[in-house]
Amino acid sequence: MHDSSIKQQLIEINRELAGLVDAARDTLPAHTADKLRDWRETCEICEKRLEDDLLRMAVVGTIKSGKSTFINSLFSGDYLKRGAGVITSIVTKVRRSNNRLRAVLYFKSWEEINSEISQALQIFPSTGWRSAQDPFNIRNPRDRSELERALKTLESKHLLSKNTRNINSVLLSAYLHGYAAVETIVSDRTETVIFENDDFHEQKAFSGSESLAVFLKDIHIEIPAGDIEENIEIADCQGSDSPNPLHLVMIQEYLRSADLIVYLISSRTGLRQADIRFLTIIRNMVGMSHVLFVINSDFNEHESLADLKRVAEKAGEDLSLIVKDPAIYVFSALYSLFFAQRVRLSEKDRGRLDQWMADDSLVAYSEGEKYRFKRDFRRLLTENRHTLLLRNQVQRMRILLSDFRHWLDLNREILTSDAAGADTLLKKIRQQQKKTERIRAMIKSTLDGATAQLKKEIRSQVDRFFDIRHGVIGPGVVEFVKNYSIAYESYQAQLVEIGFSDTLFSVFQTFKQDLDRYMAEHVNPALIHYIRESENEIGDHFESIARPFEAMIAETLSAHGISENAGRPDGAMRIELESLKESRGLSVPPASATLAYTTALKTEAFMRLGFYRIIQAVRKAFKRGERDDIAELPALKSGVSRMKRETEASLNFHFKNFKENVKFQYLFKLIDGVSDEMNTLLVNRFTSYQTELSDIKALAGQNQEIKTTILDAIADLQGALSIIANRIGELEGRLHQR
Repeated sequence: MHDSSIKQQLIEINRELAGLVDAARDTLPAHTADKLRDWRETCEICEKRLEDDLLRMAVVGTIKSGKSTFINSLFSGDYLKRGAGVITSIVTKVRRSNNRLRAVLYFKSWEEINSEISQALQIFPSTGWRSAQDPFNIRNPRDRSELERALKTLESKHLLSKNTRNINSVLLSAYLHGYAAVETIVSDRTETVIFENDDFHEQKAFSGSESLAVFLKDIHIEIPAGDIEENIEIADCQGSDSPNPLHLVMIQEYLRSADLIVYLISSRTGLRQADIRFLTIIRNMVGMSHVLFVINSDFNEHESLADLKRVAEKAGEDLSLIVKDPAIYVFSALYSLFFAQRVRLSEKDRGRLDQWMADDSLVAYSEGEKYRFKRDFRRLLTENRHTLLLRNQVQRMRILLSDFRHWLDLNREILTSDAAGADTLLKKIRQQQKKTERIRAMIKSTLDGATAQLKKEIRSQVDRFFDIRHGVIGPGVVEFVKNYSIAYESYQAQLVEIGFSDTLFSVFQTFKQDLDRYMAEHVNPALIHYIRESENEIGDHFESIARPFEAMIAETLSAHGISENAGRPDGAMRIELESLKESRGLSVPPASATLAYTTALKTEAFMRLGFYRIIQAVRKAFKRGERDDIAELPALKSGVSRMKRETEASLNFHFKNFKENVKFQYLFKLIDGVSDEMNTLLVNRFTSYQTELSDIKALAGQNQEIKTTILDAIADLQGALSIIANRIGELEGRLHQR
């Protein structure tokens, strides 16, 4: 039985359980309202967590590896724009819907747009192109006009970086060209535009155009097709070899929450250096246990099945250097897509499909591999976090079921007792309440102490991790900056041609781009890996604390005739962190924040301290007006040294701020959330003993006719709960077999 089937059955059982709670509230005395309301809330929490749980699959790979085509093939239609531009950092998120075809486009706010533009304006060595001193505002016609003129007059030396077009100049041009089309859409907050049904494909005009896509921050697509389950989100990520380091950071942002990664490799190129570099990043960041590799086959490139297998075998050998026993699947996403749409294909594409179908062995092999892939990706998606979620919700239901049944037994015992029996029962309940209150107080005290101790340990660990001199990431960054090598002799001609200030700025641009990439490839993976380890440590810490209390609670309840199955083989409950984070609105500081140092570097090193004051300071060491290479090269070296020192200072300041944000705004709040939820789960095991003694006396004082009616209702409820208990036990057994 698939986890999706178990999940749906649990939702149905939970709704039946909620219905029985409502029935008890309608038929039993009013003094039971508080208890039943708490149980009803528990049912609502269970259903929300079961329905809202989202399994995330990231589709990654280099540019032109066929990621969008692959996702389209899973949904049997051309829904995503294929071959989109490389300047946008959008991760398109796709889910299956039962009844609607819809694309929701989320636009950046004016503040976010102007902030991006301000950072991109670093391509200009001075601010002389602007007539105003206030921050750039794209909504200002004068600012747009001046920027357009400046880009046209900016010399090629500033528009090229390492022989490719400077990504900042591309970004600025895109914003200017697309402004008129989105002027009425964008506002001071995140706006959405929805394309549904017949209008759905209009979204491709935005996702496939650089000048429009640059204004987007997110795209969510719902497709009523394919055999993907509704709780699976598939993310179409930007190419990992994009020239913009921010794109790599955005991919990393999604990967740290992904449950499965599908890595596409084109059969045309095999495994390239860019693939090896990105796979190394993934390994260092989240590990490789949940990565599937698809050799996306281009049938036109292979003369035979043997040739395709040869390419796949070579890719497998290369992958084995990075991943032990990689899971590799070899099939053509484009063939699957064309075959699914064969009645709607153009004449040209139909001809290609017919040609491929003529090779029976190639087609059979590809389709067999795709079937194997779909089987395995479902298993991997559901075997860990999803199964844990289901088990925890089963445990919640079991606890509620046990409390409900015991509470009904208690009510029946009260209703069938004579005066002497009622007094005896009251004494017994008083003793039980005293004991359970002691355990409740002990749980609270222990969790409070554990929370304080864990925060102390986490504080120390975070401080060590971020230490700029002796931590995990700081020393590497400092070493990169200090040892950054510049071939000064190669700048001799540039010094003569464009002058000292422009040459120094050109060096700064190259240095900044290289440092950005170092941060994306080395700092972010280490940071994401550390946060994931810290989350696991928090979960393990509270699980170990809960275990002895689970045993103590079970023993206490058993002594009073209540038998429970804790729902996990080891008897301890583990909080599902993803659900907790979503319910409390907790999120790790965005990975893109690691590149925020560049803004500080620009303003502090080149503005506050004075970019041109640096030039003047180093020139004082030479004769005024001296322009020969002998004088300019030492001046360039001195200016670069100053630039490195200011960069190191900016990074130090940035890491301190980022460290405090991770510590106080995320990890500490996560600890508090886990502690609170664990306390609630443990304490609620004693719900049956929260009945006020006055309530018991009131129930015992009812007349016989009312007692008979209540006893009949209790009998009906107990019968229904027994059926539910059997169904839960059956599903629980299936979950424990996984």
